[in-house]
Formats: sequence, structure tokens, C-alpha cells
Amino acid sequence: MIRLLLNLPDQHDLDDPSVERDPRRLRKALSELPVLNLEESLRGVLDTLEPLNEQRLEFRQRLRLMDVYLPTAQRLYDTAEPLRLRQSPLTRRQRVDVVEAVERLCRGMADGYKRVVVEWHRAGVERRDQPRFAQVLRRALRQLGCQLLHGYRFYRPLPPFLFLELNQLYRLARHLGLHEAAPATEGVPHLAAHFQALSLLAACDPFHLAEGQVDAWYPVLLKYVPGCRLVPGNSWKGTPEGLFYLDLLGDSVPRPCVFLQPPVAGEEPHLLDARKALQAMHNALAALPADRRGRRAEAGILKSLLPEVRGEGGEQRREPRRPDGRRLQAITGLQAIHAWLGRPPADRPVAPAWRVRDASGEGYRLAGADDVTAVLGAGELLCVVADSADGRARPHLALVRWVRNAREGGSEIGVERLAGAPAPVRLQPDDEPGGDHPALFLTAPGQPARLVAPAGVYRPGRALTILAGERAVAARCADSLLDSPLLDCFEFTSG
Repeated sequence: MIRLLLNLPDQHDLDDPSVERDPRRLRKALSELPVLNLEESLRGVLDTLEPLNEQRLEFRQRLRLMDVYLPTAQRLYDTAEPLRLRQSPLTRRQRVDVVEAVERLCRGMADGYKRVVVEWHRAGVERRDQPRFAQVLRRALRQLGCQLLHGYRFYRPLPPFLFLELNQLYRLARHLGLHEAAPATEGVPHLAAHFQALSLLAACDPFHLAEGQVDAWYPVLLKYVPGCRLVPGNSWKGTPEGLFYLDLLGDSVPRPCVFLQPPVAGEEPHLLDARKALQAMHNALAALPADRRGRRAEAGILKSLLPEVRGEGGEQRREPRRPDGRRLQAITGLQAIHAWLGRPPADRPVAPAWRVRDASGEGYRLAGADDVTAVLGAGELLCVVADSADGRARPHLALVRWVRNAREGGSEIGVERLAGAPAPVRLQPDDEPGGDHPALFLTAPGQPARLVAPAGVYRPGRALTILAGERAVAARCADSLLDSPLLDCFEFTSG
């Protein structure tokens, strides 16, 4: 029998009155939660789910209750998607509380199903029960996957041993021959598909992805993982692009083999061969018109997983970082930057402060006292408007390349500088009657003038009018300089 290494809450034999043991009454209570009040709904679920996980129960009874919780938990998880949360009327503190509550919800759901897995496996799974046990394994892994995705989509540190637990559940399912057991509901991916999609997503370095990309990429990966194979081994011949190393007895993120030297040490080493899946993505993009390929999730996934698509050396910095301690003040978001620069200097509000951890000629690593959950994501635009080391420094732009929110509060971001001094303008595309977009005009010595605009404004050769104060300049979009789902940065020609 495989020994499972899973984190589970301690249990007691006391009769906790907050634990509802009747599935019908529990279903009724969950149906009465306030649908439009996310905070209150999460509180209502957690107030009963967490005590349930600490209450000793027969595993079949626990399973019936967990299955009642599942639809409500999935609805709350989906509702806490980053863009929805950012657009909600909640305060910043309330948004952080919701994100933390959803993390507890995912953990609580995973704990309940993991407890059933452990106790049922210990008791012995009879052949007639294998389809139901396969479903429980899949739901346990899926809830751990939700915890992983939730951490990635809000740039939060991952819980310890999360990958170890994912590996343990997959390993048990594979040992029992249930990892590819077809779910009863048609079209629902089996356990191995979820495991492989989560592995590939983790290899994409999600802390560098823009807001919303984690949720957008995961179903796309699920679509292509039937072309993947997970095979035992720690060595390979030839070019290893498309191969990823993982240890089923380890707790580490899957790693691209292009950055490893074979043989790779591990207790139970495996290689995830995604070459056919990645080739299928490439073929799907090749079948599209060229102007539609860059916005597809497949293009971003290939760029993240294949070094030759990123370019030799990827997006590694070209200069070493040096320790720094100065303070910067910065505005985030194109619209906020546009509004700030458009005000008279005496009317400009004080911008939030960041401490520079280290810096190079290309950018900074900044630390802030505030948690920027559901406020700032990778790919956002930032404008440094004040520098404690230079009182006469002009505002300059930077792109947020990665974000990490600390569990104890505060955050760190990595930013890449954009050359030039920004000035606020407005863009009116000729083919968009009434269209009027905030933008920033960038000028730098020795470089062509550029425009930074909301995503979707740029199209090759598109005619538009640049409004700068009382001046109106006719222009056409030229070369695009930025691959981002949030912003367009491009050169232009006059006339």
C-alpha cells in the first residue's frame, strides 16, 4: 500500500454543534447564502466547512457532505476572479480579505477530500468502488489545483508542500490505474489531464503573467494535454525543448529540461513530454491569419515554455542588479498616470512610495508596505514621479514584469524601465467614430517617438489623430514594440 504524505488538520471526537451532518439541511443552508455578498457567503461557508474538517466522521458521511459543498465552493472561487474583484465596490482591505478567504476555502475543500482519500485508501478500495474513488481523487487534486491557481492569479506565495500533495495524489491514482479514468460527466477532464495542465502552467512562471492570464491559459492547456506523456526517467538525448522534469516524491515546481543537465537527481524522477502538445499549439496558430496569432493564449504559452520562442537567453536581464535603498514615488495604471501628468504640478496628489531593493540600468526591484492584491498585476504600466536620490528627476515609465504579494503583508515587484519622458495625449482612431483613448507620448534622445495606449488601439497602418493640448496631428501606426495583453506601445508615422 502506498503511504500518502498529505497535510491534514487535527481532528477531535467532540460533538461540534456548528457541524451540519445532514446533507439536505446543509444544501438548504448553502442555498440561502447571500449571492451578491461575496464576503458574507465566504464567511458562512468557512464557518461550517473548517469545523467539519476537524470533526471525526465516517469517511462516506464526510464525502456526502463535501459533495454538497462543492457547487457553492466552485461558484465562490469563480466569483473571486481578479478582474471581477478589482471592479467590485470593495475596499482594498476587503479585497485582500476576500482573496485570503478564498484561499482558505480551496484549502478547506481540498482537506475534506484528502481526508476521504486517506481513510478510504487505508480501509481498502474494492473494485466496484473504484469509479467513485477515482472521482474523489480527481476532486481532491482539482481543489489543490484551485488553491494553486488562486495563488498564481493573485501573485501570492504558494502554501508549503502543495506540489508534494499534487504529486502524491497523482502517484496514487497512477498506481491504482485510475489516473485516466473517464469521469461520468462527458467532457470533464480526467485526473491526469488536470495534473499535466497544472504542471505546464507552473512551468510558465505564472508570477510574470498579466492579470487574468492564469485563468485564461489553464483551460487552453487542458485542451492540449492529451498530447502529453509522463514517463519515468531523469535523462534524455538530443534537444530537450518541450521536456519538463518533475519528481513525484518531491515538492518542487516542474522545471524545463533545457535548463538542466542529465541525469537529474531525484527520488522518483519523471519527464513530462509536451512536445506533441506544443506542436499542436504551433499548428493551431499557423492556421490563423498573422494579425490574430499574437493575442491567442497558445502564443503566450509557447513563448513561456520554449526558450527559442522567447529568444536566446529568454527575457533575462542584461545587467547585474546592485543593492539600493532609495525611495521612489510611483503611479500605476495608464489612466491614472495620464490623469496625474495632465494636472498642474501644484495639484498633483502625492504618489505611493516604494523602496528600491536593488536596481540596474534596466529597472528596479521595488518593495511596498501595502499588499497590491487585486490592485496591481504583471504587465501593468508604472510611472516613477519622484526619486529620493534626485529631486530634479523627470517622470519616467516602467513595465511591471512580476509581482509577489507577501502572506504577512506588503509586496515586491520587478519593473523594467521604458526609455523616454512621457506626456499625456489622446488618440482618436479614424475608423472608430467617437473613439477617444488616453495615451502617453514618449520621446527619448536618438529614438523615434512612441505612443503607449490601451490594448487594442494598435493595428498596423491604422490611421489616427493625436491630440496634444490644442494641437491635432494626423498619424499612422507603424511598428509594434510591446507584446502585452494590457498595453500597446508602438512607433508611428505622421500624415
